[in-house]
Amino acid sequence: MGIVSAAADLVIAVFSLTIAVAAPLIDGQSVLPHGLYPARLVELKRWYAAEYGDYLMAQPPGFFRGIICLELAFLWPLAVATLYGLLTRRRWVATTSLMAGVATLSSMSAVLGDMLGSGKATPTLLQMYVPFIIFAVIAILRGLCSSSQRTTAGSSLGPSARKKRV
Repeated sequence: MGIVSAAADLVIAVFSLTIAVAAPLIDGQSVLPHGLYPARLVELKRWYAAEYGDYLMAQPPGFFRGIICLELAFLWPLAVATLYGLLTRRRWVATTSLMAGVATLSSMSAVLGDMLGSGKATPTLLQMYVPFIIFAVIAILRGLCSSSQRTTAGSSLGPSARKKRV
């Protein structure tokens, strides 16, 4: 179980780092004033949208802008907290992983629903978004399994012993 948990933590760390960097620097360009971003970052976003056929990033519809606002306000801080929690081995990282996984899965369901429903999804574009679904499932399972193990192990302890755990 230790190897599986370590692999899950590695996947969560990589995707949390991706979200922590990409959300404010790339995704944020869709909702924040363009003057906040240097020309190189603006060009990087344009290149990505053209190279991968990401029509949502090129001309973001309203629902996608809402998802980006959610990402900036909720998911970005969670990604930073999750990275910190993983690096410092905090017990609460299971909770932040669970929250980040649920938020990502919800967002990606709407995005992939639009892509597949509109018929605009190319295989290359799907290769960019599907890994976030996988990350979300791993993060949710990591959060649920870590919580249930602690609850099961801690249930045999008396009330005073439980209070000492932090």
